Amino acid sequence: AQYIALFVVGAALWWRRWGVDRWWRNVLFMLFAAAWWAGLELARSTWFTGFPWNPLGATQYRNAALLQPAAWGGVSLVSALVVWVNAGVALTVIQYMERRGHWGRHPHPEIIAAFLVVSLVFAWGVKRLRATPPGELPIRAALIQTDIPQDEKWDEDNINTIYQRLRELTLGALRAGRSDLIIWPETALPDDVATSEPSYNLVYELVTNGTPILVGSMDTHWPESGRPKFFNSSFLFDVNGEPLQVYDKRHLVPFGEYIPLPHLMPFLQALTPIQESFSAGATSTVFTLPGREVSFSVLICFEDTVAHLARESVRNGARMLVNQTNDAWFDPSAASRQHMVQSILRAVENGVPLVRVANTGVSCVIDRRGAVQARLEDEQGHTRVKGFKLAEVRPAPPDMPLTFFTRHGDVIPVAAGLAALALVLVLAWREHRAAAG
Repeated sequence: AQYIALFVVGAALWWRRWGVDRWWRNVLFMLFAAAWWAGLELARSTWFTGFPWNPLGATQYRNAALLQPAAWGGVSLVSALVVWVNAGVALTVIQYMERRGHWGRHPHPEIIAAFLVVSLVFAWGVKRLRATPPGELPIRAALIQTDIPQDEKWDEDNINTIYQRLRELTLGALRAGRSDLIIWPETALPDDVATSEPSYNLVYELVTNGTPILVGSMDTHWPESGRPKFFNSSFLFDVNGEPLQVYDKRHLVPFGEYIPLPHLMPFLQALTPIQESFSAGATSTVFTLPGREVSFSVLICFEDTVAHLARESVRNGARMLVNQTNDAWFDPSAASRQHMVQSILRAVENGVPLVRVANTGVSCVIDRRGAVQARLEDEQGHTRVKGFKLAEVRPAPPDMPLTFFTRHGDVIPVAAGLAALALVLVLAWREHRAAAG
């Protein structure tokens, strides 16, 4: 909320200094407001571990054409476009109110500028969508959604139920048709697949049917001295039951996966649902799908909201992203659907498809242009269901040109935000001098 308060302060300083009586200054204000919002939103998404949930640009997730600027400046650039339009509308309404409802023949360049820019962006977005090929030859992925309630997921009495559900759904997917990769959700197994004989036996039983499985599981590292380290991980098993590659989650959720400052504030342990803190992974992993030479990277849980993690993976060679998540934490709220929207943003920013597989929530395939191509749901359209989905995914070409955002990151919103911050500081300083005057 403080970031929105800062935006209001900046707008108030501008209006105190210049008012709304000159159309050209109003258009400049629209530009300032868009830049100021983009900079603040980016700061909210990164500072102090960041909270990038529901950026304003996410409102356009169903409008693929208006999402395309994200390939240049990330979702913050789309947010700036939304603010630009709304500032133009707001200024027009304010002038109408100041004239006591007498429009006369007074022109309104603010709203004209707002809709002119959004029309040009929309036309460019449509052109970009048509020019973006769908991708390489498709692979067939089996999305397994177990639908285990959060209050049952770590209950020892439910371990056999979890095993049985994974077996039942995976065998059902294998019988339904050929697939190149089976994907389980985040921490699908109730323990550590590397050290648990029952969990590994289940994976071996299923993977030796001829299809690799991407398994969400905990992992434990035992150093020569000191306490063990726990990781939230993703394992790729080949058809011989061998773990080919592993990825350890890098961006951990405070109080959900680790306790901040445990030595300074040990009492926080009593306020969280976890017994031990996880450790963060060191780097992205680019997996290679056996037999197809398809390169992909995994984002676990909340990581699909963190733009720089997806960007780093694509820069390292991933041409497809996979989000393994457990949105049972959110049930039955709308947050699981909001979480899916973040994956759409990552696909557009980097120009690669993204596959989401949830314990419960929204399991789907998103193409490299940001369109949801396949989704697991029942006959009533509900997505919080137990089941599997066979879906085609078209990875981006290995030699695809990287988007500006993938190559350069947030340079556009950073530059815009810094310019707006400089102006806010100057206006604040002038007002302070005038008050002290």
